[in-house]
Amino acid sequence: MAKTLIGALALASQALAFSNTSPFFLFSTADLLLESSSASIAQSTSITADVLEALKECPTKNYVVVEQDGVSAADYADGRSTPRLAQYMAGQHDDVKSTVSVPDVVGKVDVAEITQYLETKCGSVKSVQLDTPPASRALRSLYMGQQDQFLEDSFSKYAESQDYTVIYITTPPTEAQAKAQLEAEQQHQYEMENSFGDNIQMELKRDTTAHYKRANSTSDEGGLFERYQYFTPGLFMGFATLIPLFLILLVGIRALTSLEVSYFAFSKEMGPNAQKKQQQ
Repeated sequence: MAKTLIGALALASQALAFSNTSPFFLFSTADLLLESSSASIAQSTSITADVLEALKECPTKNYVVVEQDGVSAADYADGRSTPRLAQYMAGQHDDVKSTVSVPDVVGKVDVAEITQYLETKCGSVKSVQLDTPPASRALRSLYMGQQDQFLEDSFSKYAESQDYTVIYITTPPTEAQAKAQLEAEQQHQYEMENSFGDNIQMELKRDTTAHYKRANSTSDEGGLFERYQYFTPGLFMGFATLIPLFLILLVGIRALTSLEVSYFAFSKEMGPNAQKKQQQ
């Protein structure tokens, strides 16, 4: 019944419409069965009852109860802000046999009741309280990553035992926190729009100035290579024609110089044969 964090939050597109909901996570090395494990929306009371029912026989030796305030399903949707939690929920740890993820929980899961029940029935429980992340998007993502690392460090010794259950309970942002987050989001979008518009305007100014200077440049502006074109297409065609002609001339000269004719071939014959030819 292992489910990935991203897969479980695939139905969280509706989560943004619920300002009073927050996600719930649970992963354990024991094979647990919760009735609300496949639900995308659930009441906090049903979550509390399902957790107590699944843990009534204390299936593991170690328990960690995590409480994170002021978050929503959007903070966990892509798994980038909390990569370590996403790995546990994705079943990337061989010792994890059960994962439960409910994107939208209406109301607040009773942390005190779950903690008291585990302490009474199963022994010691480690409680981890995570602070509310800031409203700014960039700082919020960074803070969630730090909290994610802190959480893994908190139950690292339990993870080594390979016998643990982690209950991750969250609460939605308050009205003031939601308002501050909305204002920060609007401010971020406004700054992005202004920055984008300024960049376009500066780029257009540079292009316009460059074209203006090029159209109104005089013969006295710029260097020689900017004012004149020395290597024209005509020169290129001339060089392309002269090179083969020069090669032909070179071959002809070498052929003439390679001829071997003796000087005797150009001298006058003085022997008997020459006298007989003169008498005839």
